[in-house]
Amino acid sequence: MFNENWLSAVKVIIFDMDGTLYQEDTYLERYIRYLLEGTEHEGETEAVVSAGRAILTGEHPFQFGHFYHTQDNVALVRHEESFVQGFTWEGTAIDERARAYGQLSSQAPHLIHIGDPWGIAAVVRHKYKLSEEKQQSAFVRVREEMILEPYHFEFRSDLFQAMEELTAVDRKILMTNTYLESGIEFLNYMEIHHLFEEVYCGAEKPLGLSSYFASLLEQGYQAHEILSIGDNTWNDLHPVKRMGGRTCFISPYPTSDPEAWDLRLTTLDELEQLMRAIQESITRRTISDGKDRAEKYKQEIQR
Repeated sequence: MFNENWLSAVKVIIFDMDGTLYQEDTYLERYIRYLLEGTEHEGETEAVVSAGRAILTGEHPFQFGHFYHTQDNVALVRHEESFVQGFTWEGTAIDERARAYGQLSSQAPHLIHIGDPWGIAAVVRHKYKLSEEKQQSAFVRVREEMILEPYHFEFRSDLFQAMEELTAVDRKILMTNTYLESGIEFLNYMEIHHLFEEVYCGAEKPLGLSSYFASLLEQGYQAHEILSIGDNTWNDLHPVKRMGGRTCFISPYPTSDPEAWDLRLTTLDELEQLMRAIQESITRRTISDGKDRAEKYKQEIQR
């Protein structure tokens, strides 16, 4: 499945956590219900839950890869550093209006990238003008439920074994935007904290990833020796690609993000295979390099 020669050059792998090391979206319905319960919009709950599912499957005007404008309640389609298309929640195209927004950077304070199911919940919060406190309460409640009966998510021990056996790289790093307490609880629940040389919770990606990538370059790593793996393209991959690094997009959902990544995976089975392919590729190159050095030394002696 993986025959990319560049795999053998990888020395550092940066992993996202949620949606990358486990795949789970059943929490989204509960999250939406918790957001709306007790509010004037509670009667719309079923319709909003249905809309959330439609975004997941690519059957809604708002899609993964879009940017949601929190002030104007529209979804914007990015091309490079500007917007070329847009949609209302109901599906009306607003292309001319979208182009009038100008540069992405000028609108950044008002934009949410819809990059994963958590982003859908963020859209719901802003669409219905719910308080930050309401969102935080619902978020914490959902996170706590996800590692407890009856809602605890399943994970793949064989994937984690493959990650543990990936000893040929220098460093395995975990970076998650999840706050520290929940991030550590999830790592302990999956029993994988020990797999990583460094763990960063509340990483503030994408900016935090850009800064960390720059620090790796300062330490002497080459950009092509660094691989980032994640399910949220804007947070996990765009910063690395802009700086010349390698990228692996893993997600079971359709996306409108037009960017091309080094690898596109959909399942945890494929991620496990990638871990084993990297180990094998580096090991094979190391053996080959050793043989080449030995042959060169032999020839020098014979002279």
